[in-house]
Amino acid sequence: MKKLLQRLPLLAIVLLAYSCEEQEDGSYVPPITRYELIHGTWKLQGIKMTDELARANKTKPDEMVLTKEFNFTSFVIALDVDSSSGEIKPTTFEVTGNAPALFATSGYWDMDTPYARADGMPSKILLYADPAKTQLIDELELTTVPGKDVVLEFRLVRYSGGNPYLSYTYRLRPLTK
Repeated sequence: MKKLLQRLPLLAIVLLAYSCEEQEDGSYVPPITRYELIHGTWKLQGIKMTDELARANKTKPDEMVLTKEFNFTSFVIALDVDSSSGEIKPTTFEVTGNAPALFATSGYWDMDTPYARADGMPSKILLYADPAKTQLIDELELTTVPGKDVVLEFRLVRYSGGNPYLSYTYRLRPLTK
């Protein structure tokens, strides 16, 4: 026991000297933006229509899968970006295919925030008619962003008097990146 107590100060000095060593944690890397995750060309994997009034009143059926109806399988959306400045910035979007146009088929896009929201609410893809992005024509709620599973999912919600009555949930896979 006496030998242990004699060696304890030496052990403390060695630990103190080791703890003063500066660790290299790497260099600063800016956080990944949602723009980086969702830009590219996406092909529809599935679309579901939800009757929000029926769901609120707990009546069935409240959902209908539209994927194989009305030629939705041809739906493709391209979300283009400009990265010439070294920073990725949203530019134009274009919807192709023979699916019914539930929202604008071309224009300009942006997001309400480039990062995940801290309040847990879904980010929104904002669709504009003009390059200055002043004429908002639609909003798409971003419900799933590509990660381990490379899937993009967004909802188009229709409102009447501020209350949702119908929504379409688009599930997409990358066509090209």
